[in-house]
Amino acid sequence: MERKLICGDKFVFGHGTISLPVSFENVPNELVFEGNNLLINDFLHVSLVCIGKIIEKYNVKIPDFENKIIEDFCEFSNENSVEPVIYNNDYKLAEKDEKKTIVVMCKVPNLNKFFELINKKYGLNVEYPPTHVTLYKQPGKLGIFLTNMEDIKNFTKPITNPIGHLL
Repeated sequence: MERKLICGDKFVFGHGTISLPVSFENVPNELVFEGNNLLINDFLHVSLVCIGKIIEKYNVKIPDFENKIIEDFCEFSNENSVEPVIYNNDYKLAEKDEKKTIVVMCKVPNLNKFFELINKKYGLNVEYPPTHVTLYKQPGKLGIFLTNMEDIKNFTKPITNPIGHLL
């Protein structure tokens, strides 16, 4: 599935997820961490709303839910800023299903208000996601969905900044 720009080209939708593209300067394209060769993620972003995972986890049966959430998000983001992303020097090694990634945790202003809105509007109880950027992943492998604090607890461990200067 390819990615498409949404909400006036500010955000990206792909793989069932609304994302905010981000960029970093002076970040190496490759990294060896604990003996693993990792490559810079080919699409640096913060996953804001993992609609597909919400449908799956909360057994959502609302018709056309994906498009409704995209419309809600675009309307919300026109009224409420969801940037800049604020990084908090909290790096993690994520490991799941023989995949390894390095992520940096971050905060996204007003995103919690969007989850409050959709929870109220659709009668859901979706947990606010642990917002992060997947910096590095193994060659030829996808990243690891970290959609709630249970995922963070089960699949990550804290690490020091592997680059030394990033943020």
